Amino acid sequence: MPPEREDQSPWAKLRRRKVGQWGILYAAGAWGFLQGLEYVTDTFHWPDVVQQSATLALLIGLPVVLVVAWYHGDQGRQRVSAVELTIITLLFLVGGGIFWLYDRASDTPPPAAAVLAPPAVTPRASAVASDRSIAVLPFVNMSGDPDNEYFSDGISEEILNVLAGTPELRVAARTSSFSFKGKAMEVPEIADALKVRMVLEGSVRRQGDKVRITAQLIDAQDGFHVWSQTYDRKLEDIFAIQDEIARAIGEELKVKIAGSARAGKGAGATPNLASHDLYLRGMALWHTRGEQQLWDAIAAFEEAAALDPRSAQAFAGLALAYSVVGSYSARVPFDETLARARNAAEMALALDPTLPEAYAALGSVAGTGGDRRSTSVALLERAVDLRPSFATAHQWLGTLLVTSGDLAGGLASLERATMVDPRSPIIADNHAKVLLSLGRNDEARARCLQALDFAPTFAGCLRNASMAGLFSGDFEAARPLLERFVSAENPSAGAQATELLDALTGRADRHAFARRLADFPINSDLDRGSGNALPGDVVPAVLMLLGERELALDYLERLAGVPNGYAEWTITLPVLDPIRCEPRFVAVVERLKTTDPHAAKVCAG
Repeated sequence: MPPEREDQSPWAKLRRRKVGQWGILYAAGAWGFLQGLEYVTDTFHWPDVVQQSATLALLIGLPVVLVVAWYHGDQGRQRVSAVELTIITLLFLVGGGIFWLYDRASDTPPPAAAVLAPPAVTPRASAVASDRSIAVLPFVNMSGDPDNEYFSDGISEEILNVLAGTPELRVAARTSSFSFKGKAMEVPEIADALKVRMVLEGSVRRQGDKVRITAQLIDAQDGFHVWSQTYDRKLEDIFAIQDEIARAIGEELKVKIAGSARAGKGAGATPNLASHDLYLRGMALWHTRGEQQLWDAIAAFEEAAALDPRSAQAFAGLALAYSVVGSYSARVPFDETLARARNAAEMALALDPTLPEAYAALGSVAGTGGDRRSTSVALLERAVDLRPSFATAHQWLGTLLVTSGDLAGGLASLERATMVDPRSPIIADNHAKVLLSLGRNDEARARCLQALDFAPTFAGCLRNASMAGLFSGDFEAARPLLERFVSAENPSAGAQATELLDALTGRADRHAFARRLADFPINSDLDRGSGNALPGDVVPAVLMLLGERELALDYLERLAGVPNGYAEWTITLPVLDPIRCEPRFVAVVERLKTTDPHAAKVCAG
């Protein structure tokens, strides 16, 4: 009887030669080795390249082990057929592809936030952007918990702040960079909108006391990755990771990163992770503005400072919030919010004298007192020196110069703020106000309409765009914008926009409307039940349009007694020229200890 023929199918050969057992044993051993190596790497802070090199070597070793197992089986008598070789090759390719796709899906931002391959977009950003210009997009939260969004945003902002301290580097401000969050736009499109050459994007995964940050630098000219890195560290090393990323970008762009001018570094560094966490929450709220958001930010900063009394960044955040909250809320008297801002800023600088936020807050507070404008300028210029791409400092310096009578200097400073932060509604609002002060109404309207494209409910630009129409006499063009403004600013005002336009066009009693408007208390627009949406800085101008010179002077005198800067803005508007030379008007200017930028021309002779 002939001997039973041995099964020669490929799968039978694999079983006989124990290739599967060899592969499983090797994979188990490699996995255990890598786990041990990860522990050693974290303990001794070895560079990531050690773990990466070991992983690559073990991956390369796997096919070698499988081939050896194949040839070793049955004393090496067998040879590999073409069919068998094809099966093994396909298995390797499929396994490698699954591993690659999983790695990309886990640690790379989704297509809405990143470009994974060179896009088919005509490069435009490089034509107008300096090679040393960059935008830091909000890092994608990969933690699986939406409540961690503030943390990934905060990491992005702190990296941005480190880069913004470099004079040779123009860094797009947070407001503009973050305006693209969640939008399905390719990197060259974003870079073109922000007028930058480079874009940094990434992801953050926070789990327990560990964090993984993946960052990649993209050249918007061709869409290719210039540099990328993944950091797996303890949460307590978060500052070090941010600095490493900034230094790596500096090396790529051939600039020296001035990393010391950053909240959370130096003498004021926050070793308390819970305090730093609250600081990040507070900053996320501060950027959104709004009455309740600002009070929530203040609560977060105060809790951060209580947890770590030596946290300079918590006190700096508190100073920023208190320096602006008086313009959004009447909950606390304006003078008291300024006093709290000053106290917090001085505390921050006592802990860390390199924080630009604290200098900016002090400068803003000093600017509200007519006799301290030179001090305010010096403080804001110091903030800009420490962080040349600090858009808020440029903005506040610009508004200070305007309210000091220097319209040209104020415009230049706000143009710089716009360059750094082109998608900031607040900067657009201030920029348009300067243009209104210069009598460039059409430009002011265009500037605000541009902002309303991406912030359609922003009250500041709705107000300025509608005022530009009123000052130019184009009441019908102003109507829809004024109606939207009243609805967004104070819904209790109801038909105030219609009533004003009817009075201006002769369809209602001008004097009756003007009398009602002049009788509203200063800051009544902040009272949601007041029935008034028009802020104090535009009321005298509206009264002048209604032909009520005496009411305008009366209101202006009341306005000058409130230390919120409104009166200083108002006297710069050309619509007030008919009363500019009146003794009462001149007395208001003297009381404010400022300079009337139009007086020399209007009152000559």
